[in-house]
Amino acid sequence: MPSQPAAQPDADTTPPLDTPTPELDFPQFDRPGPFDPPEAFTELRGRCPVAPAKLPSGQTSWLLTSFEGVRTALSDPRFSSDMSRPGFPNLYAKPVDPVLKGTFIRMDGEDHMFYRRMLIGEFSVKRVEAMRPVVTRITDEALDRLTAAGPGADLVEHVALVVPSRVICHVLGVPHSDHASFADLLQTLFDASSDRDQINAAKQGLVSYLDNLVTDREQHDRDDLLGRLVRGHLVTGELTRQEVLTIAWMLLAAGHETTAHMIGLGTAALLRHPDQLDLLRREPQLLPRAVDELLRYLTVMQLGMTRVAVADAEVDGRTVAAGEGVVALLALANRDPAVFERPDELDIRRDARRHLAFGYGPHQCLGHTLARLELEVVFGRLLERFPALRLADGDADLELRREAIVYGVSRLAVDW
Repeated sequence: MPSQPAAQPDADTTPPLDTPTPELDFPQFDRPGPFDPPEAFTELRGRCPVAPAKLPSGQTSWLLTSFEGVRTALSDPRFSSDMSRPGFPNLYAKPVDPVLKGTFIRMDGEDHMFYRRMLIGEFSVKRVEAMRPVVTRITDEALDRLTAAGPGADLVEHVALVVPSRVICHVLGVPHSDHASFADLLQTLFDASSDRDQINAAKQGLVSYLDNLVTDREQHDRDDLLGRLVRGHLVTGELTRQEVLTIAWMLLAAGHETTAHMIGLGTAALLRHPDQLDLLRREPQLLPRAVDELLRYLTVMQLGMTRVAVADAEVDGRTVAAGEGVVALLALANRDPAVFERPDELDIRRDARRHLAFGYGPHQCLGHTLARLELEVVFGRLLERFPALRLADGDADLELRREAIVYGVSRLAVDW
């Protein structure tokens, strides 16, 4: 475990008094279409890529909308992920402990790297590729249930919410029979309408269950991630039991939510872009590019990533002072015309691997290789097994998760 807390900055982190008057409130949920970012942010990108905005908490923070500005905030050590630092952006209007507060995702420097080095091998390209048969089996079983539900079935219910949940449960070593109850707990954690008591109860439910699994791994040698954490780091004293539990529930949460909603929204985007869908059917070798392009085009983390400056730093020509917060809008960075030609078009031939949907820098998503594999397998098998797949509701409005932390569709009825 880390030997000491992250060093605190020498500079006074009290937010300066001369922060400009906010230009708009954040967040904004009024989108011009189901797949495009809010127009208010798109307009900012060209005129004022570092713009002051008022947060639900009453704070003023800087919105970053350019590709390079977002990369700076996510990679420069002068920006901290530690939510306990003064000035850190609070996106909640009510008293709520954010889901990932206190996890290693919200640590800086060597403290963060201590845990990241411990876990990164679990998501190596080689280890993840070896999971392809398991992911394919899980996907086919989900598609079997979709078929059994008949034309007009909800792809979100039968596929999008099921596959990532079962895959991350397999990685951790959670029995398949328990994945449905985990999905309910995770939905509570990532529902923007959940209050503090609901979030804490969901966290406690996850931790209590995982604690029993840790006890099992102490008594039995299991070949799964949780077993390796227990044998390699808990019994040696390198990690405490609480640290193991925190890592486990955090991976469970992070490994489910974003991929699940990318499956639903990605399928909707393909079905609403028949030219791209037909191209993918004709040239299935484009599937890896299509996955990255969908990740770029949709960017479901609609509230972006938050940081606070621990020292003065320049971003896009603007000085962000120590103690000022920033909100890095990944969706806007991924639509930056300086980096992506015709950024508002879905083009599965595009080489979109530079996208920032998984973040950037030392905190880039650990599981991005696994997420890509899941999306590749699900979209590939879906198109193979349902060559006439279409939206059951035709051109009707999609049922969108407009104000959720992770954007997506709440329901997607499909015919075939």
